[in-house]
Amino acid sequence: MNRNKLLTLYRTMLIAREIDRVEQQIASRGEAFFHLSGAGHEATAALAEYLTPDDWLHCHYRDRALLVARGISPRTFFDNLLCNEYAPGSGRRMSAFFSDPQLNVLSMVAPTGNNALQAAGVAAAVKEQDNHPIVYCGVGDGTTQQGEWLEGVAEAVRSNLPVLFIVQDNRWAISTNTEGQTCFSRADGQATDLFGLPIHYVDGRDVLFADKVFAQVVAEMREQRKPAMIVMQVERLRSHTNADDHSIYRSEEDLAEAQLHGDPIANLEEHLTAYGMTTAELKVIRAQVDDQVAAAEEEALQAKDALPAFDACIQHPVELTHPNKETFGVQSGDATDTDNMLNMKDAMRQVLLNHLLVDPRVTLYGEDIEDPKGDVFGVTRGLSTRFPGRVMNSPLSESTIIGSSIGRALTGQRPVAFLQFADFMPTAYNQIVNELATMHWRSDGQWSAPVIIMVACGGYRPGLGPYHAQTNESVLAHCPGIDVVMPSSAHDAAGLLNAAFLSQRPTVFLYPKTCLNDSDKATSADVHEQFVPLGVARKIQSGHDLTLVGWGNTVSICEQTATALEQVGIATDVIDLRSISPWDQKLVLSSAEKTARLIVVHEDNQTCGLGAEVIATVAEKAKLPIAMRRITRPDTHIPCNFPNQTLILPGFKRTLAAAAELLDLDLHWEEKSTPTDGNAFIEAIGSGPADESIEIVEIYVDAGQQLQRGDVVASVEATKSVFDITCSIDGEVTEILCEVGDTVNVGDNMIRLKTVSGSPAKQVVKDAIGNPILHRRKSQNTLVLTREPGGHRAFDVGMSTVEIAEGSRIVTNEELLGTDNPMTSEDIVRRTGIRQRYWADKNEDAISLSVHACQQVLDQQGLLIDDIDLVICSTTSPMSMTPSMACRILNRLSIGKETMIQAYDISAACSGYLYA
Repeated sequence: MNRNKLLTLYRTMLIAREIDRVEQQIASRGEAFFHLSGAGHEATAALAEYLTPDDWLHCHYRDRALLVARGISPRTFFDNLLCNEYAPGSGRRMSAFFSDPQLNVLSMVAPTGNNALQAAGVAAAVKEQDNHPIVYCGVGDGTTQQGEWLEGVAEAVRSNLPVLFIVQDNRWAISTNTEGQTCFSRADGQATDLFGLPIHYVDGRDVLFADKVFAQVVAEMREQRKPAMIVMQVERLRSHTNADDHSIYRSEEDLAEAQLHGDPIANLEEHLTAYGMTTAELKVIRAQVDDQVAAAEEEALQAKDALPAFDACIQHPVELTHPNKETFGVQSGDATDTDNMLNMKDAMRQVLLNHLLVDPRVTLYGEDIEDPKGDVFGVTRGLSTRFPGRVMNSPLSESTIIGSSIGRALTGQRPVAFLQFADFMPTAYNQIVNELATMHWRSDGQWSAPVIIMVACGGYRPGLGPYHAQTNESVLAHCPGIDVVMPSSAHDAAGLLNAAFLSQRPTVFLYPKTCLNDSDKATSADVHEQFVPLGVARKIQSGHDLTLVGWGNTVSICEQTATALEQVGIATDVIDLRSISPWDQKLVLSSAEKTARLIVVHEDNQTCGLGAEVIATVAEKAKLPIAMRRITRPDTHIPCNFPNQTLILPGFKRTLAAAAELLDLDLHWEEKSTPTDGNAFIEAIGSGPADESIEIVEIYVDAGQQLQRGDVVASVEATKSVFDITCSIDGEVTEILCEVGDTVNVGDNMIRLKTVSGSPAKQVVKDAIGNPILHRRKSQNTLVLTREPGGHRAFDVGMSTVEIAEGSRIVTNEELLGTDNPMTSEDIVRRTGIRQRYWADKNEDAISLSVHACQQVLDQQGLLIDDIDLVICSTTSPMSMTPSMACRILNRLSIGKETMIQAYDISAACSGYLYA
C-alpha cells in the first residue's frame, strides 16, 4: 500500500474515532441520550477503495469508519446523534443507524440480522447489471446466530448472489462471550465454510492485512458474480454503548490486552512511521481532524429539533383514494356468459400478467408459483412459462420471501411476494413489521419499499384449521406503514390489485380462498380497465333500517342476512369494507347515522379485532346514539372439525339473530329435516378449499346397484385436479341426480341411496342452515299522535355551495364571424359585452357537465353521494324523459352502484309551466 493511500485511510479512521470521542462527551453532558462506539472496528474503512458508486451497502452499526470513507460527513453523525432537523431520518432513528440513497447506503437495521435477506434481494436485482455491482452486508459476531441472517446467507449461496458478508468478530454480544458459540467459531475450532461458502479470516487489527484480503475477495466477486464471507477479528475498545460498562463482565487483563494490541489506528501509525512519517506529521493530521470534527459538532448543535410525523405512510395522491375514481369493466354480453367473465382467481392472474407485460420491474416470488403447479390455488398458472426468471419459486421460508422482496423494492423493482396462507405470516412478521412497514417513515421518505404481499386467507371450508383458516387482518391493520386490503369479488380483487401496483406504499393483499372460484361474483375480462380506490368501501345495497359491515368471506353472510330481512320489509345498507387499512370511516359513519343500527361481521377473533376499531370510531364520531353489535370468531382457534368450525366462525344464524334483536323482531328457525326413511345422499366435494363446484367426468354406478362404503362412484374435475368420489355409506343406488358433463356445486347431492342401516350419511362439506322465520313485534309502548290539520310546518332553508361546470370548448367572436363577415370582434363586444363563450365539446353533454358540478360540490363540502337524500334536476330541455335527467346524473355519481336516493326532474318548458 503506498504512502498516500495509507494517509487517506489513516485520516478516515481518525475521523471516525474522533466522532466517537465527541459523541461520548455530548452524551455525558446530557445533550444526547445514546451513543454507540465503533472504536476498534475501523479497518472496514479499507474496503471503501474497492467499492464503486454502483455498489450497495447494508452496514453494521459499528461501521462508522466505512460510512465516513463512503462519504457520510461528520456533521451527519452529529445531526443523527442529536435527532435534529437535518438527521437522515429526521430524528426518528437511533443515532448509530444511517441511510443515504445518493451513496447507496441502505437504511440500517436495528433488529440485527434483518439486513442479510434484504442484501440478498438487492443482489438478485442488480446481479446481471453490466457494471457488476456487489452488495456489502455487515454484521457482528452475535448476529450470526439470528435465523434470518443464516437465511440470508443461504439465499445468497443458493442463488449465487454477489453479497459480501463481513462478520466483525469482537467476541462479545454485549456481555455474552461468543467464542466457540457461533457458526464460524465452534467448540471444535474454526469453521472453514458456511453452507459451502468458504470463510476468509482476517485480522482487523492490522488494516494492511485486511486491505489485501478485501482487494482479492471483491475482485473475485466482480468476476465470478458469487457471494463471499469474511470474518474480521477485531477488539471492541469501548463498552457496548454509553449505557453499558464492560469492566463488569470483562477482566482487567482482557481490557488491557485489547488496548495494547487491538487498536487498529495505533497499529497503522506504526506502519506510517515505517514509511517515514514523523510523530510531528501525525500530530498535525490529528489536529486537522480534531478541528474538522469540532466544527461539525458546533454546526449540528445549532440546528433545530426535528418535527414529529403523525403518519407513517407516504401520502397517496387523490387519484388513488377518491371514491369517484373507481372504474368498472365494460361487460360484453350477459353476466351469465361465463366465456366473457373471470372469477377472482383468473382476474388476479390476468392483472399480474398485464403488469408483467408492461413493467419490466415487476417480479413474482413465492412457494410453488412456477409452472406446472402455478400456485397451490392456480393464481399464477402459466406466468412462469411466459416470464422465466421473473416468476420464481422461493425456498419454503416466509421471511426469505419478504426480506428479499424488500431488497428488490429498494433498488426500484416492483416485487410481488406470495405467501401461501395467512396463518404462516407470523414467521415473516419480523420483516413485515420491523422493516417493510417502517422503511418510509424511518428514512423520512428517502427509501420506500412498495412490496405487494399476496396471501390466501380465511376458513369456511372442510379440512382447514387451525393453520390454514386464519385471516389475521387486525394484526396487520395495527401496524402503521402498510396498506391492507381484502376483496370479496373478482372486480374488487382486480381493481385493488391494480391500485396496489400504482401505490408507492407496501400492500398486504389478503384474498379469501372460498371466493377464488365464485362465479356469482365474477367480473368482465377487461381487468386492465378496473380500478378500486384504496380506503374506499363498496356499498352493495342501500337501506335505512340497519347497516351491515363485512369484508372477505363475511360479505356473503351480510348479503344473506339482508335478503332474509327483506321478507319483513327491512331495508339494509350492506357495506363491503374491502380496504382494511386505511378503512372507509366516512361511508360507515354516514350509513350508521342514517340507520342508527350497526353490525360488524368478521372472521378474526373478537378481542382487538377490526370490528372493535370500527365500532369505537362510530361511537366517537357519530352525532346521534347508534345501537351496535359485533359478530366475530370468539377468542379461540379455528378447528378442523367442520361442524365445529361453522359454529365458531361468524355465520348467518348469529348475524341474523343480532339483527333481529336490534330491529325488535321475533326470530325462530325452521330446521332442515334429515332423512329418516332410510334415504341418504352422496354429495359433491372439492379437492381443495377454493373449489366452489366440480365437473362430472365419469359416473361408475347405475340405479339399483349395491354399494359399500369406499366404493368409487364418480370421477370429477376440480380446480386443482381430477379425482374420484367414493361412497360414504353402505346402500342401494335409487337415483342418480347428475350426468356426465354437469357442473355441480360443492355440497349438492349427486346420488340418492337407500341405506342398509337406515342412518343417513354424515354431512361434511356444507353448513346445515334452516329457514329463518321473522315477525315484527307489536310494540306495546307506541303512542299514536293525531296530525294537526291546516297550516304549514316551517323548515330552515339554505344553500351551502354553488358550483358551475362549463363546457371545455372556448368559442371566440372571431370563430363565430368567420372570414367574410364585415363585423369585427369589437362590434360584438360593444353590442353584447361578450368576447368568448363556453360550448360543450364533442365528449360533453348536459349530464356530464352536471355530474362534474355535483362532484365539485361534494368535494368542497366533504360529502359522499350516499350522504345526500334527494337529487332534483331543473332543465328546460331534458336529454330524455325516461330515465330522467336526475336519475342519469345520480347513476353517474353512484358509479353504477345501487342506491335508494330519490331523484326527480323539474322541467320548465317555454310556456313557463312546471312539470314535476
